[in-house]
Amino acid sequence: MNKNWTENYKNAAQGNDYVRLNAGLMKVKDLDNYLSSFPSSLLSFNKTGEFTYYKQLPGMNYNPPELGENITSLGQTESEKKQLEEVFHKLSTGKTKELHFVDQTNTQKRFMVDTYRAIFDKDHHFAGINETVQDIYPLVEYYLKETGQKLVDDPNNPKGAIYRKNQRIDAESGASEL
Repeated sequence: MNKNWTENYKNAAQGNDYVRLNAGLMKVKDLDNYLSSFPSSLLSFNKTGEFTYYKQLPGMNYNPPELGENITSLGQTESEKKQLEEVFHKLSTGKTKELHFVDQTNTQKRFMVDTYRAIFDKDHHFAGINETVQDIYPLVEYYLKETGQKLVDDPNNPKGAIYRKNQRIDAESGASEL
């Protein structure tokens, strides 16, 4: 974690302190609990690309050392850093308002989607980026159950091949059950 960044904000509101929101007030601890209730990872970057917030998936306990650093610090490889730079550029310049990426280890029963959304202030100026990482399969499964529909394999879709392969590997290894 960027030591200077945390030092600059050592007097930030916390615990029982109230935060004024656009349509109400919340205690910091209640706001933290509210954000913790989301069934996905949440990351926030300010308008300069500084990594300012991380809410992990339930059951995880991790404080990213990249907090306070630039969005590109989250990239493990040069290719990932370049992709994050492009994400920031596209969202901050208004070329797009939302980008989606899928995890190549997804299966047909677990489908993690990484979504980056541009955040705008009340005057419609770019204010930052919200990133969520969520398994969308439970929602798809619920939709199919409620509407009485089914998913069918499309063996001609080349994109589906990797997920069918991953599903077979997972079924054999039981990795997703660990």
